[in-house]
Amino acid sequence: MKVIPLSEAKAKLSRYGQLCHEEPVVITVNGKPFFQLVPLDENDDLIDRLLEQHPGFRKLLEQRLGQRSLSSSAAERQLAATGSRPVTRGRKSGNRQRTRRTRSG
Repeated sequence: MKVIPLSEAKAKLSRYGQLCHEEPVVITVNGKPFFQLVPLDENDDLIDRLLEQHPGFRKLLEQRLGQRSLSSSAAERQLAATGSRPVTRGRKSGNRQRTRRTRSG
């Protein structure tokens, strides 16, 4: 078992992320054990892991599953009705070249 302070874990996270697959890595805060790095295997399902370890996640997931969902086109129509513009990625069509202005003097 490896026990290290938080400052060292932050500085060498990649190293300890690999090491936790071989042995337990416990992180301390102010000299007291605070948490343990837990590896995920290739077969691990992150959602299942969260459901097992985090009761609040299960509650949130159940709430969200009970809510009505919208298609992307319906969401765009609602945004258009409120006057908001949807977020787009990339540059808009009709790209304009920027010209550099220089001082004349």
